[in-house]
Amino acid sequence: VRALYSFTGLTPSEYSSGDKVHRGHISRQGSSRLRHMLVEAAWKAVRADEPLHDFYWSLAKRAGKKRAIVAVARKLIGRVRAAIRDKRRYEIRRHKKAA
Repeated sequence: VRALYSFTGLTPSEYSSGDKVHRGHISRQGSSRLRHMLVEAAWKAVRADEPLHDFYWSLAKRAGKKRAIVAVARKLIGRVRAAIRDKRRYEIRRHKKAA
């Protein structure tokens, strides 16, 4: 799983010194094209998928929109990986329409 996240470059970079571990910006070590496509897919998913929408806004309030969308892209990778592993289609959890 970690290798998949690393391949996309959406893992935080790490600066360690002695006992202290500092996490920085995303590593950008993977495919820039894949990373760009995942972030674009994350924007679409935030609009269509209710749990991702809620996750995005709860994080965006605290950390900002750009950090939040990267977190959604990373979460999206995990969901797609799980769908492939379980041999099932990825299902979007739609917003409930108001009556």
